[in-house]
Amino acid sequence: MKKILVVGAGVAGLTVCYWLKKFGFLPVLIEKSDFLRTGGHAVDIRSPAVDIIKKMDIYESIFEMRTQLENSYHVGADNKIIKESHGEESGFNHGDDVEIVRGDLLWILMDSIKDIPCHFGQTITQIKQHEKYVEITLKSGKTEYYDLVIGADGLYSSTREMAFTTEQFASVDLNTYIGVFSIPNYLNLSRSEIDFESDNKLISVTSFNDRYIDKAIVAFSFSCDEKMNDVRDQMEQKTLLRSKFMNMGWEVNNLLKLMDDSDDFYFDSAKQIHMTSWTEGRVALIGDAGYCAAPLAGQGTSQAIIGAYLLAVELKRLGGNHSIAFDHYNKLLRPYVEANHDLALWVSEMYFLLDEVSDTEIELRNDMIKEKLQIASNAIKLPE
Repeated sequence: MKKILVVGAGVAGLTVCYWLKKFGFLPVLIEKSDFLRTGGHAVDIRSPAVDIIKKMDIYESIFEMRTQLENSYHVGADNKIIKESHGEESGFNHGDDVEIVRGDLLWILMDSIKDIPCHFGQTITQIKQHEKYVEITLKSGKTEYYDLVIGADGLYSSTREMAFTTEQFASVDLNTYIGVFSIPNYLNLSRSEIDFESDNKLISVTSFNDRYIDKAIVAFSFSCDEKMNDVRDQMEQKTLLRSKFMNMGWEVNNLLKLMDDSDDFYFDSAKQIHMTSWTEGRVALIGDAGYCAAPLAGQGTSQAIIGAYLLAVELKRLGGNHSIAFDHYNKLLRPYVEANHDLALWVSEMYFLLDEVSDTEIELRNDMIKEKLQIASNAIKLPE
């Protein structure tokens, strides 16, 4: 068993390609987008995912391109500072943990697999499993054959839809939504972040390291009790944000105006993917495709790296015996995924504060998150 198709050029897909190639397999990567999709906010890589990127010899590159946030401010509607903190240690990371803009991480990972075939603008329309191989049909109509298929195609995974029955997975809506986009750095921030929150809504404006001095990344997030249908059209998503945030105070209305000119707008609801098994026959799922925890937990990138590494290691260790390797992958990863699902659920219920936001409330919340985050991020011991 050698030839493995990887679907999705995100963190999970790029990472598993690296390890499969290193272990002697022949991965082929396909991505439905015509280009590497680098949108999104900063992401965190925490222990033990840090140990994996060190083994990949990319930790130094990631560290050099880290966000380097030095100042954090919490403001009220009148722009008065409620709380401020300074230094990179003011975030939720510690030790060798590192935060990096998602797009920068993807380019570093992409560079690490430059000798692996990557086909952009390509999707699968059908998966047929046979006893000794998988037959896939591409959107071009071409048929190809692989020993295994690994779905790393995110929360709305088409691989999951084709290879698993609807009884094998559930999408759990946490009633939390987030919109992210970049704007000109008109607030003249430098390695700084400003947060403003009220009424179960949070707005952050961030300018990372000096490479991003001319722009800032805006994130609108909110929680609500009402169930919303999936809003997939970008115009509808922007209209929804305006209806929720307009006239809140601070710089909110200006940020909403600048949203229209942004060319990297991203919006999604916070959902979890629950599955009793992340494998079916010769198909396996990694990252958000199999066990998305939800963005507010800040663990999606670490989960993607750890899951990709663990799957590749088990395939290598068992000589390509995919059936036993898949079984080990499911058992070893389960406690870690469940710990991060629990963390994300807790954060989605406890993170957003009501009208009177105080220094004490913010400090207490952050301390609780740090404590729970350390437990969840270390809920797995990786095999060598």
